[in-house]
Amino acid sequence: MKPSWLSILWLCAVAAQADSVTLGVEDDWAPYAAKVGNEAHGFAVDLVRAAYEAVGVEVSLVALPYARCMAEARVGKLVGCFDAARNSLLEERYFWHRQPLFRARVQIYAPSHSRDSDLTLRQLEGRVVGVTNGYEYGEEFERNPRILRSVSNRDEHSFRKLLARRVDYVIAYEKVAEYLMAENAADFRGRFKPVGVVTEAGLYIAFSKKHPDAPHYLEKFNRGLDAIMRNGKYRQIEASWK
Repeated sequence: MKPSWLSILWLCAVAAQADSVTLGVEDDWAPYAAKVGNEAHGFAVDLVRAAYEAVGVEVSLVALPYARCMAEARVGKLVGCFDAARNSLLEERYFWHRQPLFRARVQIYAPSHSRDSDLTLRQLEGRVVGVTNGYEYGEEFERNPRILRSVSNRDEHSFRKLLARRVDYVIAYEKVAEYLMAENAADFRGRFKPVGVVTEAGLYIAFSKKHPDAPHYLEKFNRGLDAIMRNGKYRQIEASWK
C-alpha cells in the first residue's frame, strides 16, 4: 500500500525535527583528535559523540587546523570547536560547558642529553621555545613576553626544530608528545625528554557566542557529558584509549 500524503508530510516533519549539530575539531592532535582519512578520530572525538548521543543529538565534525577552527567558532561559522584549553584570555570570547572533557598535562621538552630538570617558566625567559600556532599552554606562559616563541603549524615541526637546534625547548601536551615519539620512532624515539611541567589544563568545546544555535547545543552537551559520566560510558571510552 502506498503511503498517504499525510504520512509523507509527517515523516518529513519528524526528519526536520531531528536534532543535529556540526562542530569543528582539531585535525592534528592525536591521540585526542586528528583527521584520519576523511574522518575525525580520537579520545575527545569519542567523548563528544557519546555525550551528544546520550541526549539524542547527531554530531557532524569538520576537522581543520586548530587556529582556524577556533576563529570560525568565534565569528559564528561553527557552533563550536574542540579541544580548547579554557583560560581568562579566552573566557569572554566563547561559551563553556560546566566541566572539562578531560585534563592534560603540558610539559617542557629538551634534547635527551640535556642536564635540565624541574624547569620553571621563568627559567625559559630569553630562550627560544617551540610552540604550535593557536594552542593554549596556560596563562602564566601566555602572559610572559620574555619567553621567545618559535611558532609552527604542528607539534611535530616544533620537535624537528629541536632536533635541528633551531629552538632551545618545546612546550607540548604530554600524551600528544608521547604519540609523536611513537609515530616518528625512527627520528624521535629516545631523542627528547620532559624537563619541567607548565600546567595541567582542562580541555573543552569552545562554543560560539555568535552562532544562534550555540546555547542550545551547549546545554545539550552539559546534559550529555553528565550522563556518560554517570552511566560508565566515559570510563569505558577512557579505558579504550589507554
